[in-house]
Amino acid sequence: MSSVGIEELRVGGSVKLRGPIKAGRIDVGGSLQVDGDLEVEALKIGGAASVTGNLRAAEVVVGGSIKVGGDADVKKLLKVGGSARVEGGLVGGEVVVGGSIKAKAIKVDVIRVGGEAEAEKIVAREVVVGKKSRVRGEINACKVTVEKDAEVDKVVGYEVVLRKGSEANRVEAYKVVVEEDAEVRELVYVESAEVDEEADVKKVSRVESVNLELKCA
Repeated sequence: MSSVGIEELRVGGSVKLRGPIKAGRIDVGGSLQVDGDLEVEALKIGGAASVTGNLRAAEVVVGGSIKVGGDADVKKLLKVGGSARVEGGLVGGEVVVGGSIKAKAIKVDVIRVGGEAEAEKIVAREVVVGKKSRVRGEINACKVTVEKDAEVDKVVGYEVVLRKGSEANRVEAYKVVVEEDAEVRELVYVESAEVDEEADVKKVSRVESVNLELKCA
């Protein structure tokens, strides 16, 4: 089936489309449902959108909510102020999360979390977990910063910094800094570990290498 071409679409009420859809720009103030795949340059969602297939876009801004039944490929920027759920994998450039995002797997250049993120594994060149934010699943990145009072499960990184009051279950890194009042259940490092005397690290061990997905050095 050939794709339907739309230059610009503004959705104020409720719209249902049968994919595959190819569009320039879509603004959703109401609700949009696409049965099938959606390929769009710019997608802005103030209301609610669902795509049963795969989503391909250059830029997506979510102020409301979006659900993708397949995979999502957002080449430049995905900005989530509301909620985004991807049943498959998410790949792309930069991801900024002020609300919540959930995907089976995330592989992007940079991800900055100012709310909540959940995936089996987040692979990126750089990950920043903002103040009082939460990431569930494994973070695997070249550079990881866990800001004040943020929580993470498992971090595998080349350079990892845990700021004051942050919490991690397990950290594996070549170089790691753990600031005061940070809590780590298990810390594994290769080259260096700077641990503040006021930090609470239950177990520390040194190893030959850690399993990084990307080439970082």
